[in-house]
Formats: sequence, structure tokens, C-alpha cells
Amino acid sequence: MTSLATLSMAALAERSGVDADTIEKYQRLGLVSWPRRTCQGLMLYSPDEVAHVTFVKKALALDFPIATIRDMLGRVRRKPSSCSDIYATAELHLADVRREIARLTQIETSLAPLVETCSRQGPRERCPIFTALSHQAKTPD
Repeated sequence: MTSLATLSMAALAERSGVDADTIEKYQRLGLVSWPRRTCQGLMLYSPDEVAHVTFVKKALALDFPIATIRDMLGRVRRKPSSCSDIYATAELHLADVRREIARLTQIETSLAPLVETCSRQGPRERCPIFTALSHQAKTPD
């Protein structure tokens, strides 16, 4: 059951540590619920949204895709949800992160020697970085 909407945007921003413009961006992306409007025209949020806004901020910092964050929050909002649902999603994301780290490590292994051996002097034609990147690798005959 959702809590009664009692928080203003300013209160939600203060409690979540996320500024109002960013919260509005999260709303446009479908990551955070839109506020309820009172008959006096006030826009109020449920206290539950503090945890959701904080979740979005931290999930984005961990580079979860927006669609994945939306899916995870959807599961949380459709109670009952289980930790195993969130775990499975996080485990897949961790595998993606590890693949990206491996790919970047390979790039670093190839690029670091080029940068380390470059004197940064002389014409472009003698630049070891330019030479390595602009010539076909020789194939054995």
C-alpha cells in the first residue's frame, strides 16, 4: 500500500539528496511517479518516492540502463516482489560490467605502449601512434 502523498518537491529533493530538476527528469523518463495534485493545486509526493528517487540516483551511478531501472522499480512497486528478482537483474548487469572491463583492459594493453613510446616530437609521419593506427598489419606470406 502506498503512503499518503504529503511531500512537496522541495521536501522530496531534500530527503533524497537529488535536486528538483533531476527529479523532474526522472519523471519524464518514467523512473519516478508524478505527484498527486490536491484540490488546492499543490503537487504532493508519497514518502515512498524518497527511496525510489534515491534508488534511481544510485542505480544510474552504477550505470544500470534506464529501461532496467524502470523494470526494477516496477517490480518493487508491484508488491510482493522478492530480492531474487532484483538480484537476477543486478547479476546480469555485473556480468555486462565485467565484460566491458575486459574489453577496456584489452584496449589499454594495446594503446598504452603506443602512448608510452611516443616522443611527441617530429613530423606526423614518424609518430609511432599515427604509424601504428594508419598501417595495415603485415600478414605472413
